[in-house]
Amino acid sequence: MTLYTKIKWVLGFALVFLLVLTTNLVDRQNFRVMKDSMEAIYADRLVAQDILLTLSRQVWETESRYRAGGPVVAGARLEHPEIDRAIQRFAATTLTREEETVFSRLQARLRELSAREAALQAGDGSRDGVLEALGKVKQELVDLSAIQMVEGRRQLFAGKKAVSSAELFTQLEIGALIVLALCVQVVILYAPATPERA
Repeated sequence: MTLYTKIKWVLGFALVFLLVLTTNLVDRQNFRVMKDSMEAIYADRLVAQDILLTLSRQVWETESRYRAGGPVVAGARLEHPEIDRAIQRFAATTLTREEETVFSRLQARLRELSAREAALQAGDGSRDGVLEALGKVKQELVDLSAIQMVEGRRQLFAGKKAVSSAELFTQLEIGALIVLALCVQVVILYAPATPERA
């Protein structure tokens, strides 16, 4: 095997290696985007939706107590530990700007609810005031739930886009490998014409 032939072989293998390495790096990035998107859908959307469901249930139970019309007992507990825990868990998720805005409003509405409950217990407020505050809290929960759906769709779309991109690059990689294999065959099998000796 001559030096020229060895160089052709090395060049052919180097080209194939570079093509496979390049497409692998592109595929890796696309799969990372897809993985991050799927994790975000679970961690930040489904968990947040579960937290919102817990909050909604607690608000509904509180509203039911006030709608039942029983006497307001002085010194009764006004704290809502499950709501407080759920709020802390929701704050720990990754929030978009819109979620931060609505979440801040929700926290303000919950503070307003606590103030109205305390006023009712002290005899300075009314059940209607507490029920009105509960209605505002419920609206903020509905708004946050709607954001979860929009963001979940956005993350899902990003994942699908990454998968489509990976599939496209895989198709291009296969085509490029075929073309490169043909070029390597031509380079390896090409024998330069040798001048005839006179």
